Amino acid sequence: MDSVPFHFEAFGGLGEVLGLARADQAGLVLQFSTRDALFGVLKSPTRNLCIGYEDLLSVRFRSGFLWMTPHIELRVRNLDVLGDLPESSEGRVCLSLRWRDRRDAQAFAADLDQLRAHRRILQLDRALDAMGAPRPSDWREPPPQPACLADSTLPTESAQTGYQSRKRHDRVDYDAENRLST
Repeated sequence: MDSVPFHFEAFGGLGEVLGLARADQAGLVLQFSTRDALFGVLKSPTRNLCIGYEDLLSVRFRSGFLWMTPHIELRVRNLDVLGDLPESSEGRVCLSLRWRDRRDAQAFAADLDQLRAHRRILQLDRALDAMGAPRPSDWREPPPQPACLADSTLPTESAQTGYQSRKRHDRVDYDAENRLST
């Protein structure tokens, strides 16, 4: 599914946002306009908001109350991405859907989340490849570890078991003293 229509209330119920969400090569594109909810006469021009795949944190389809109010919940990594969209808070926006569009929206959300995850994996692979790249000629080895941080200064296993056995004996002695005093 390439696109899905959405709507949600804005400005405390005095406005309504109508739009279309579609997946693009660059990311998720939200085309929307705002109109007044009272008469529907005042309408803003159509605006486009592009959210890159690297900025998307999660895409979830929710069935809603009694499966009658489906919606797609978007979470982003950067608050500035949703700055132009009304009623977005804490890097999250909820796109309400019509009941008849629920199956298309569910497929759209699954495809979008899969694309997001695939792009993230490619980004991490590139970062790992960059880490394994040959070192520049001016790179130097780190200095040797100081003697005080050598492995020989760490407590040995026998020292740890001795501590545990002392702790066990102290507990037994404490319990014996309590029984004798009562």
